[in-house]
Amino acid sequence: MSSAPRPVLSFVNFNRLRSSGATIILIAKSQVAVNDDTEYFPASRPWTEEADSVRLHGSKCALCGSVAFPPHPSCPACGAESGQDAVQLSPVGTLYTFSEIHIAPKGFATPYVVGYVDLPEGVRLFGQIEGRAGDLRLEQPVAVTLGPVRSDTSGRMVVSYKFRGLP
Repeated sequence: MSSAPRPVLSFVNFNRLRSSGATIILIAKSQVAVNDDTEYFPASRPWTEEADSVRLHGSKCALCGSVAFPPHPSCPACGAESGQDAVQLSPVGTLYTFSEIHIAPKGFATPYVVGYVDLPEGVRLFGQIEGRAGDLRLEQPVAVTLGPVRSDTSGRMVVSYKFRGLP
């Protein structure tokens, strides 16, 4: 019995989640090419995809209570070399600051927005922010999402966590 070969490349619309056996990458309000050899940054993929959100994985120090992202084997705040507990970080944070990039390294489509986001756990993250800078504001709530952040030298999409503004 012969089965049809899985498509190497398919297109996925964010508003519709399909399970096709290929890696599925969701991008808000756009269509993206997806294939089985998608590259991720960081390669450890410190996140979990839930029904309607992305949860980043961090670590919390049992000694001082400091939370870090990505997870660390030792505490970056107090130096404790053990007692780092795995935690899931909030899927929503607050936009601390941002900037629109117009000149970028090869592989990055310009313009794009980057910024710092404060999570309720006390972690400040740097990442790309979907949309135009003119549509964002300081202190705006943002949600963690996944999406392409650049292309590698072979043209493959590199996917990472990023943020999108909430009303």
